[in-house]
Amino acid sequence: MGSEERKKELREKILEHLAFLTSSASGLFVEPREYGPLRCIDAMRRFIDLVLSLGVVEDEELVRDLQEMRKELDKGVVLLMYSTEEFTKFVSDINRELARKVKQALGI
Repeated sequence: MGSEERKKELREKILEHLAFLTSSASGLFVEPREYGPLRCIDAMRRFIDLVLSLGVVEDEELVRDLQEMRKELDKGVVLLMYSTEEFTKFVSDINRELARKVKQALGI
């Protein structure tokens, strides 16, 4: 892929992600309260997809962690259809796991 094609691909993917975030923000004014956390989890999924598709992560361990997190997020987004309580627990669990990984990365 040439540099102009790469620039175009980057531009499109970044703008698509931003468009998703802004349309999500607009929807939050009229959607049920539970959709906010769902949209944030979906934004995480999309961000992981964006980062991995652009090939900007050179750390193989991080790539594996992101791929695993993406799988977990996929499982979690469907929970809201069945149980708000289970979805709430899932979001809390993801927060704890991510905090653990951040602390580990920072050596805390």
